[in-house]
Amino acid sequence: MTELEVRRLPVETVERSTFEPYGALIAPETVDSPNLNRAPGNLGFLWVQKELEFPKRAYMCSLRYYYRGNRCEFLQKHPASTITLITLGITPSAFVAAPDDGGGRPDLDEARAFLLTGGVGVVLHRGIWVRYAFPLGLYADFAYVTQRVDPATANTSDDVVRCNLDTEFGFVYDLEFAVPEGDGFEIAPSGALKAGPGRNPPWQ
Repeated sequence: MTELEVRRLPVETVERSTFEPYGALIAPETVDSPNLNRAPGNLGFLWVQKELEFPKRAYMCSLRYYYRGNRCEFLQKHPASTITLITLGITPSAFVAAPDDGGGRPDLDEARAFLLTGGVGVVLHRGIWVRYAFPLGLYADFAYVTQRVDPATANTSDDVVRCNLDTEFGFVYDLEFAVPEGDGFEIAPSGALKAGPGRNPPWQ
């Protein structure tokens, strides 16, 4: 077997502004957000963040991914469907997203890896290439919206296109959890994180 190239892909916290080219972040916003829909009596706030699009009837599902390491060997897209992934529980997980190159293939130079934490979700635009999810623990649970409910067609012809990075391009992505930047972080000679900024826990 030909040896595969390994391309490191830093995992970054998903932020509303940096994720915008790929989709929408599903999380509470501010009172002055243009997405604010209503705030009756200021006791409840509703933000409308993304329209869902599906060629067929969509279903609300629960989804569990078990630990699968940090190597990404393929990407896939749903040309006619948005992808909704909302974390349930507190286990963080990473996923890879890449825009289309305009020719029906992923723009591999623009691929990014994002970290989803508890209580946050995303809706990806139609046609965004993606691979999810890579839990940091034993498993991670999600609320998931999909039209792909027939097991016979869900991963073949039911609005899905796959690109195998290993066999078609000769490489895999390696999701890299980089050392955080900023004051107060101390890095050991090995590159490991040795110490962080001072903490003030609310409970002993």
